[in-house]
Amino acid sequence: MDRYYRANLINSITGYKSINLIGTISKNGIPNLAVFSQVIHLGADPPLIGVIFRPVIKGMNTLENAEETGCFTLNHVMPDMVQKAHWTSAKWQVPEFSEVGFEEEYKKGFPAPFVKESQVKIGLHFEAKYPIKINGTYLAAGRIEILEVPDFAVGSDGFVDLLKTETVAGFGLDGYYSSGSFVRYSYAKPDKMPDPI
Repeated sequence: MDRYYRANLINSITGYKSINLIGTISKNGIPNLAVFSQVIHLGADPPLIGVIFRPVIKGMNTLENAEETGCFTLNHVMPDMVQKAHWTSAKWQVPEFSEVGFEEEYKKGFPAPFVKESQVKIGLHFEAKYPIKINGTYLAAGRIEILEVPDFAVGSDGFVDLLKTETVAGFGLDGYYSSGSFVRYSYAKPDKMPDPI
């Protein structure tokens, strides 16, 4: 297959993915921002999130910054942020925040920058990096230290309704979607079909 055809086919066949802007800062104080779609839940206790990083390429500083400073941020992308978020995927040689038009936001005692425009912000302590030898990628694990979600989006049971925050989903390498219909079901048990809740 043609390289670009194969990349589009394989990247889109897995379906919708979360889209996050990852904010980091270098040990020299230079901020970095990049859009990622390879973010996964690793566990709730302790609260861990994983990110798949492609093979390290010179000039791509997100993983290096997170390792060196011990922290990074995840920032959900809202509809009015999509074009700028996608633009961060360019091979910038200067800090992306100011170039694409996002504002850095810092929290006391946490050096990595958040994206001020985002409604859902997660600050993570870098815990570990695991090589995936088959393709040269890495799984990095981060422990949640800061979590900012609007009150109106959090249910009484702790469930976060991302339709209310208008968080955008990704599809393939360059597709972005706003969420549509939604349903939740009760806890599944073998003896009874789950009910909508």
